[in-house]
Amino acid sequence: MNRLSIFQVRCQLCTTRFQARRPGNRLTTQAFDRREYRRLPVNFAGTLRLDHTAAGGVVTDISMGGCTLQATTPLPRGTFVTFVLHGPSGQPDIKVEAAMICSIQPQSIGMKFLEFQPEDKQRMGQLVLELLAYQQAPPRISV
Repeated sequence: MNRLSIFQVRCQLCTTRFQARRPGNRLTTQAFDRREYRRLPVNFAGTLRLDHTAAGGVVTDISMGGCTLQATTPLPRGTFVTFVLHGPSGQPDIKVEAAMICSIQPQSIGMKFLEFQPEDKQRMGQLVLELLAYQQAPPRISV
């Protein structure tokens, strides 16, 4: 029996919540993703800082709400850090004043962004907008 399920969706750019309908039953055996924003694949350098220690890695996905950093730094869940995203060349770094470690995998760390300076939040929004536009653009065909 197919039903319509209603899902909450949040716009990455304006942060407004919307409801979306999708066919099927919401109660599935798949793990429920609690993220508010869809993660976008990237390949940028990132550095997290805790007190006087810094650890670098590669950011593999990002959204306005968080990112995944490929790194083996042993930090427990719930640790608060400062995070710096070294985005595309020529662009200034984006600093997240407060981020929380939410998940630990053998080779990666999942972070939730909690606090930005206004100019850094604006730059992050611009980066996410560019990533979303790039993903939605039709492929170019060379003749």
